[in-house]
Amino acid sequence: MTRVLSPANQITLLRLIFVPIFVSLVVGRHYDWALVVLFAAALSDGADGLVARKLHQQTALGIALDPIADKVLMTAAYLALSFRGGLPWWLTIAVITRDAGILLTAALISLVAGYRPFPPTFLGKSSTVAQVVAVFLGLALLAHVPLVGRGLVRVSIYVAAAFTVASGIHYLIVARHRFASAPED
Repeated sequence: MTRVLSPANQITLLRLIFVPIFVSLVVGRHYDWALVVLFAAALSDGADGLVARKLHQQTALGIALDPIADKVLMTAAYLALSFRGGLPWWLTIAVITRDAGILLTAALISLVAGYRPFPPTFLGKSSTVAQVVAVFLGLALLAHVPLVGRGLVRVSIYVAAAFTVASGIHYLIVARHRFASAPED
């Protein structure tokens, strides 16, 4: 087995395989099964890092692929749930715009000033948690899960929106400081 196909990387690739399955289930209105797939994807997100650390098999591919798999799954979930009315389009647009802005800013800084690590901040991690909760609750509402009502989903939507905007602004400030501290040629 090569390091590229380490068990942790295989788990991460499995999460990518879950994406079209999840989207098909949501679009086909099989919300209960979509919840199962989303839960399995969430478990795989924790499992890949744990396996990589326990087996001492962290790879450059895994470090790059894990956040890509997360973003692909979240973007697909937001789009599919907005399509089916589980989440509002304005939130989906905000989430995708923030992520695209962060990627573009990081790429520009890397091109202009050279590679600079861009680790997630507390606000960024909080935004991710709030976004994931909104996805689960929006899907749970569509699946008619007991105790998940419109009010709870609405609160999660506004919390996710607040953290998304706050973390987007924060990342812009952090990026400005990183770019400002770039070595002069």
